[in-house]
Amino acid sequence: MLPSFLEEFFRNPATVGSLVPSSQALTDKVLEPIDFATAHCIVEYGPGTGVFTDVLMRRRKAGTAIVLIEVNRRFYQLLHQRYAGHADVHIVHGSADRTGEYLQKLGLPQPDYVVCGLPFSSLPRRLGWRILEHTKNLLTPSGKLILFQYSLRNKKLFGKFFEQFAETRVLQNVPPAYVLEYRPTV
Repeated sequence: MLPSFLEEFFRNPATVGSLVPSSQALTDKVLEPIDFATAHCIVEYGPGTGVFTDVLMRRRKAGTAIVLIEVNRRFYQLLHQRYAGHADVHIVHGSADRTGEYLQKLGLPQPDYVVCGLPFSSLPRRLGWRILEHTKNLLTPSGKLILFQYSLRNKKLFGKFFEQFAETRVLQNVPPAYVLEYRPTV
């Protein structure tokens, strides 16, 4: 039986940020900043059931690596079943703060983009700091972190590691969400 967002949210709300998958409107807004023609490596933190992954796979150019980092075992198993046979798609059961280690083992370059929907409001504070600091050091110099969050509560935390250059609210999602674009600070 496939895991549902609702079931996994109640099992572990600290790592599953929503009761339902993201809407098409949110997916479009999150993926809008990605230049698929030039991206060599795209990392997705917390892909869940693969809503964003499906679109990433359709839009990427041949040879672009997609790396899915999922901490939830049941979602990882679902992602593995769905995507393991696809070229240049790598599914990792692990934590986002170890992404550099995973990329190195896979022989992949620094990511051009990190797409992240991790629920920073419910993650342990230290883990959130580690993930953000790690991501800042991991991205290419011109790379982007694209976050979607259900509140702006952690903008100050994000600003410690990144420079924000865009913010959009997407009302056509349950719950409504914010899409935040960041680039690493120098």
